[in-house]
Amino acid sequence: MTESPKISRRVSPHGWTTMTLAGAAIGMAVAGQATAGGVTGGPEKLWLAQATEGGEAGEAGESGTAATGDEVVDFLMDLGLIEGHLRAGVALYRAGLADQAATHMKHPQDEIYDELSYHLADFGAEGFAEELTALAEAVEGGKPAEAVEAALADVLKEIEEARDHAKASEAAEAQAMVAILRHAADEYGEGVKDGKIAELHEYQDAWGFVEVVRAQAAHMAGEDDAAEKAFGETAVAALDEARVALPDVSPEGKTLGDPSALFAAIATIELAAYKLK
Repeated sequence: MTESPKISRRVSPHGWTTMTLAGAAIGMAVAGQATAGGVTGGPEKLWLAQATEGGEAGEAGESGTAATGDEVVDFLMDLGLIEGHLRAGVALYRAGLADQAATHMKHPQDEIYDELSYHLADFGAEGFAEELTALAEAVEGGKPAEAVEAALADVLKEIEEARDHAKASEAAEAQAMVAILRHAADEYGEGVKDGKIAELHEYQDAWGFVEVVRAQAAHMAGEDDAAEKAFGETAVAALDEARVALPDVSPEGKTLGDPSALFAAIATIELAAYKLK
């Protein structure tokens, strides 16, 4: 297992607590029952209880202040959150929804990147303010989709290089993925009420966050290490089942599935992550 670098602001490593694992196991079971039997309200209430008792849910929004107790996990989570916004924005741009896409673009002066810049410095990673600016300007300037896609690729390359600087263990990577999904669940709860879109931007954020984790899980599923491969495959399958809740970045006119599918996916992935080192 690769050791994480020592960071001045780092606190004690965050472990997988018995409370968390028990809550996740129960959550998966309840969510499955809700999906199969039409039970409503159970998974959502259970997830809130689990987050409160375990003390592991984000405590302060997306600006990078939601602490998991591990500097490496927080860093990976912050990178994933900003990537999720950008993935949602470019997907909307690709769909011809440029105005909606622009609201998801991140500028170097945005709070989420401002906080992330401190983490980048902690880990000796280079910033990517110029790449963020180029992507935002491409979207806001109505550039061809190919130019926007290329600008996104430049940002994703920088984000991936920053991840490499974390020298994270597979377990830390998985914990960050779960943390990102918890943010997705929070945004989904704001964006979807009674199966209908209440706040479109929040729903789109949730979609973007899930897509970030999906991409990471797919990468892990292609690795040679048996444990990492198994985790990646499990995570991809779980997120595929959750598509009923998040069918597309632009869900207008589509029926949204039971949100219990998202909670079940999170519980499944958290349990699978426990096997990683």
